[in-house]
Amino acid sequence: MQTPHLDAIYEQEIQSIRTRLARTAARAEQMVRDTVRALVERDPALARQVMAVDRELNRLEVELDYECVTLLARRSPVGEDLRLVMTALKADVDMERIGDLAGHVAARAIELAAGTGIEAQPELLQLAAGAVSNVERAMRSLAEKNGDEARAVISADRQLDDLHNDHLRHLIQLAKDHPDQLERTLAWAAASRHLERISDHACNIAEMVVFLAEGRMLRHGGLGAT
Repeated sequence: MQTPHLDAIYEQEIQSIRTRLARTAARAEQMVRDTVRALVERDPALARQVMAVDRELNRLEVELDYECVTLLARRSPVGEDLRLVMTALKADVDMERIGDLAGHVAARAIELAAGTGIEAQPELLQLAAGAVSNVERAMRSLAEKNGDEARAVISADRQLDDLHNDHLRHLIQLAKDHPDQLERTLAWAAASRHLERISDHACNIAEMVVFLAEGRMLRHGGLGAT
């Protein structure tokens, strides 16, 4: 049985993981907002800021991973604490990938801002807004341990998959009609794919929120409460 002193240290360690997870989530969320604004508003300076911030997100991921693994090794948490650590480890990977993808979108924003021709299509604007919304809602559901909000993100992600496919079909037709704009349509297609993948990772985080809040694993066919 742990002494009160050790119990207090353990609670501090758990709270540190919560704090680091929230900090990493906030950074990833801000990167998505900024990269979408850079893309839509043709702001290469903001896009470069996003790419620079990605290094900070990578550092936050490593620090959070270290704390989680250390706590698992030293404390052997159970129940809700174990679910928190497992959620943090998995969500952390998705947040890092969101940051990477935001950097990829930023690179396309710089490329597209340097040229002229075909601009953002309606589907791209909807997809960008949807990706921002899904990331915001996923991070909010994580902070609040809100399974219902998390399920809403999962549902919305399916709609963005369809929107991305519609956008690609539109771009293919534009490339056929304007062969001189092929490189530009390819850049828009890449940005669309990166935004769709950002939403996928938000969906992954939402699935882990359901696990955290309810002990129910939605991945791999769904497992019962643990």
